Amino acid sequence: MRFILIDALTRLEPGVLAEARKTFDPADDIFADHFPGTPLVPGSLLSEAMSQTGGWLVSATEEFACWPLVTAVTEAKFRRLVRPGDVLTVTARLTGRLARDYEVTAETRIGDQRVASARLLFHGFDVAVDASPALAAWVRETYAALGGPSLVSRPATR
Repeated sequence: MRFILIDALTRLEPGVLAEARKTFDPADDIFADHFPGTPLVPGSLLSEAMSQTGGWLVSATEEFACWPLVTAVTEAKFRRLVRPGDVLTVTARLTGRLARDYEVTAETRIGDQRVASARLLFHGFDVAVDASPALAAWVRETYAALGGPSLVSRPATR
């Protein structure tokens, strides 16, 4: 299993919201043990999918000048079981900002049913994306693979 826990960005409005799609593959190794005969997507992976969606929102908002990392996950709620193969829509909304600290509310839905939500706090760390060729390449390639450039006319690095 790769640790990119969204399949595609489907909407991206810097400073406002990001939306992503995710379907967990039933063949992923984690489902052999979580749980045999009754595979369930762990809440920690749902939290990470919400965090990654929020992270791309913060990145685009900052025009990729810093790298956002989650500093807190609060008010996380998991309302129903999620199974591999379920098509998830993850929405992250920017609800507050103070300098390079961001508050994002996120939720995950299957169709019109909310299955998870959380309040996420991010800090935009001075990780010079352009100064690290490996990180800069990863950001550009991952952002492109997720469809970000087609949603926003901002490059993945300055």
